[in-house]
Amino acid sequence: MTQTMKLIGIDIGTSSVKAVRVRADDGVSVEAAVSKPYAADGAPTRDATLWARLAEEALTELSTGEAICAIGFTGQMHAMVALDGDGALAAPVKLWLDMDGAPDLDAFVAAYPGSFAQETGNIPLPDFTLAKWLWARRRDPGLSGKVSGLYCAKDYVRASLDPSAPFVVDRNEATGMQVFDPFADCWHDGLLERAGLPRAALPALVPATERAGAWHGIPMVVGVGDQAAAARAIGALVPGVASLSLGTSGVLSIPLKKAALPSKWDGAFHLFPTGFDDDYQVIGTVPAFGATLRWLQTLFGRSMAELDAAAISRPAGSGRALFVPYLAGAGAPHPDHGLAAALSGLTVDTDLPAIVRAVYDGMAQELAAITEEAAAIGAPTQTIVLSGGATHLPGLVATLTAFLPCECRLIDAAEASAVGAALAALDCIAPENHRALSSTAAPRARTLTIRDDWRQAREAALSGGHFHQKD
Repeated sequence: MTQTMKLIGIDIGTSSVKAVRVRADDGVSVEAAVSKPYAADGAPTRDATLWARLAEEALTELSTGEAICAIGFTGQMHAMVALDGDGALAAPVKLWLDMDGAPDLDAFVAAYPGSFAQETGNIPLPDFTLAKWLWARRRDPGLSGKVSGLYCAKDYVRASLDPSAPFVVDRNEATGMQVFDPFADCWHDGLLERAGLPRAALPALVPATERAGAWHGIPMVVGVGDQAAAARAIGALVPGVASLSLGTSGVLSIPLKKAALPSKWDGAFHLFPTGFDDDYQVIGTVPAFGATLRWLQTLFGRSMAELDAAAISRPAGSGRALFVPYLAGAGAPHPDHGLAAALSGLTVDTDLPAIVRAVYDGMAQELAAITEEAAAIGAPTQTIVLSGGATHLPGLVATLTAFLPCECRLIDAAEASAVGAALAALDCIAPENHRALSSTAAPRARTLTIRDDWRQAREAALSGGHFHQKD
């Protein structure tokens, strides 16, 4: 009988702090969960002290009367909390969704002589931390002399819970700052110098499973960003097993062995070290996945359950209507925020079920195409584990399993990232463990290939965009 351990995972999300208490013995189960929204309407907050206060409240609720072995952390990536030598804010807190540094990043890239993709693993992106730093430094030219510590969201909270904790970060989060070289495994001195970002203001690099401080005597573990944490929770950090998170975005995360990395990386896909080992995650996205479902509800004034039933009334892959799912632009591996969605092939006979069917098919085919493109660069997939709120829509799941070119499995874990944070803590105290949440096989009623006419519609949409140079 495996020893039973209880752990807590904290997720510093965009709209709330989520936490779970996990029981790990022969398997992994969630004993309790709490969610602490920042605002009643689900709006995000840039008050980092509120993150810390709500995290402590959640920890207190989940640990009272329990023997907790360790606490792990995850959260929204690319947030910037810049502190001065007295621990006060040296610049406004910025979140991943703050894109006002885009012009500053464009100017920086225009003057940069190197290749961002080959030196940071990703094309220059305004949601990454570097753009936020450049924006803040333009507003305050003296910022370089003031800042003593640059934190991501989860590490700021951990440091708030234990001010004596070491100043460290995992490699997954470090890559999201876009001043880290994930190939050479070090901060990029050339980028730091040009950006005016003092090396002393950056944390030391450690594994995700490193102990870093304590809360009321309970060890705290560094953890990773939210997508890597979700992959850890569902066992999708091994070759061939991918994670598909169906939330605000549709995020397909595929493991890539270090030895399989292409010799010249072009940055079309996002690339992040897992933080748990020497390997990487290749990430493709449908940015408006959840927003597309909300758009359908607004357009027709129907519940998602009614729309899902409408889709089921028409066979997957049928009908003339075609949908290319770029309502918020295209994500990796064709990142272009300027693209628009396309709904074509409409006739006087096109009704609500036909449009919902076209939307479902379009999102499923986009994810299937991304899977194909990942395989072409050395990241093949044999199994995709689906998680997130949209997995409760049977018609949508049936459409995804019909088009995705491999076995699909389902996991019922609304807080997969928080669970992954707890398992990072488990990895710290029991390195030999390989436990993850269990999954069930998703039924596959039909097996479909991507339609030729849909591929043509997608190519037309992509060619009409404003895709910028990857380097």
